[in-house]
Amino acid sequence: MKKPLFVALGLAVALVIAIVLKETTDQQGGGPGMRRGPGVTAVEVHTVRPKLLEVRAEAVGTAYARESVAITANVTDTIESLHFEDGQRVNEGDILVVLSHNEEDAELKAAQANLAEQVREVKRLQGLIQSKSVSQSLLDERITLRETAEHRVAAAEARLRDRTIRAPFSGVLGLRQVSPGALVSPGTVITTLDATQTMKLDFAVPAIHLGSLGTGQLVEARSPALPERRFSGKVISIDSRINPVDRSLMVRAELPNADGTIKHGMLLHVQLVFSNRQALMVPESALVPIRDRHNVYVVMDGEPVRARLQEVEIGVRRPGAVEILSGLEPGQRVVSRGTHTINSNSVLNIIGPPQG
Repeated sequence: MKKPLFVALGLAVALVIAIVLKETTDQQGGGPGMRRGPGVTAVEVHTVRPKLLEVRAEAVGTAYARESVAITANVTDTIESLHFEDGQRVNEGDILVVLSHNEEDAELKAAQANLAEQVREVKRLQGLIQSKSVSQSLLDERITLRETAEHRVAAAEARLRDRTIRAPFSGVLGLRQVSPGALVSPGTVITTLDATQTMKLDFAVPAIHLGSLGTGQLVEARSPALPERRFSGKVISIDSRINPVDRSLMVRAELPNADGTIKHGMLLHVQLVFSNRQALMVPESALVPIRDRHNVYVVMDGEPVRARLQEVEIGVRRPGAVEILSGLEPGQRVVSRGTHTINSNSVLNIIGPPQG
């Protein structure tokens, strides 16, 4: 009974030793498609090549009409007539609203009659002054009265003009807020007027981009309400102050809007293009952080192929990739997968074709 037991135990120990030896062999490169040998690690590599890198910043902004105003009255009076429709496009100087002006008409006519009388009186005295029938002081007095009458006419004309509301610039009117006969006063909104041929877009970007900002930079915007549309424009001005709370900087861009698709107050997602340049990009998985430094494993060609730890300086990050500012040259190969299983001078078994 004891002999079969010893035999079984011996077989079990042999099986365990065989399994351990197999796993050790696999870890040293004995798997399918891998080179066998002590200390060999399977890795994937990436060939470093220059790529076009577009540096962008994303933000959320609000669109405003280039010119926007609420149409209101200068005086308190009733509306005599309205000369526009909702959403109508008007030109600068077009009459929009006429207020009651009977009293102003009467004042203007009285002022004009008084002016005509003073003009005739001055002409009569100028004829008499040559024959020395009247004194020069009397003529001067009449000339002063004529000038006063002229100013009264100008004042009456100004009061009459206040009763006619015109479009201050060309644009699109909003909804009408009043009706004929309504009493309006300064501050009563009759309608709105927006110049929408060109829209302003205000958005905030982190102050870290201050050195890269400048007028004329390209801007791309899109709206959640119109996902298929893309609007392009350029930066026209940059705020002179940085917000001390979130350290952001307000930027204003200008977007063409000939078809009127962009509305005043519309929310837009903005992408600000800083620059397009050639850059060396490597997979983010190739980075090996050590303390506060970044490193990569460079593939050293030879027999055998080995890895060398190389410190690099990184720049802009992209999803799954990072820019290398210094430490690598085009054409070099870096370990992109398997960095956690190797160290400097490790023997490598490269699997899969090198990828750029």
